[in-house]
Amino acid sequence: MAVGAIEPVAFSGRAFRHQAIEWRYSQPGAGARTLGGRWNPPGSFATLYLALSVEVAAAELRRLAARAGRTVDDFMPRHLLEYEVELAAVLDLTDPATVGAVGLDESQLRGDDATACQEVGEAAHHLGREGILAPSAAGGGNVLAVFVERLAPPSRVEIISTTAWESVPNQGDG
Repeated sequence: MAVGAIEPVAFSGRAFRHQAIEWRYSQPGAGARTLGGRWNPPGSFATLYLALSVEVAAAELRRLAARAGRTVDDFMPRHLLEYEVELAAVLDLTDPATVGAVGLDESQLRGDDATACQEVGEAAHHLGREGILAPSAAGGGNVLAVFVERLAPPSRVEIISTTAWESVPNQGDG
């Protein structure tokens, strides 16, 4: 795994997250620290998972529901949080050549077994990367996994709006 050989990139832009209305915003990434996610194993480090569009956030929620054997409506209502993100040192896995260079393939990026991705995430976190930019496992766009404890000034992740999400757009809806 050659994570250290990949030059980190800066990321600047808007990102989105669907979240249960009762979840507290004061500890970003705490749930993923406990439960794990695609880029961090359970019991490891705080990781804030963000989608780079509302459509990707909706696709991620549909994937979550399907994997739980439930409907999206079972998870409603939710909040849709919009973030302003400025990061200085991100591992960019949006290029297939870079994905291969770190020892991953398309099936690992999108499959249910996140073990190989978590290993890459642990290496990136250990090397001081502030996050990972990667294709969404739900398909059709990109996600940003932010390693909250690795943020160094002037990097920032700030909530700029919160919207009640009573229903999720269908695939293809904007």
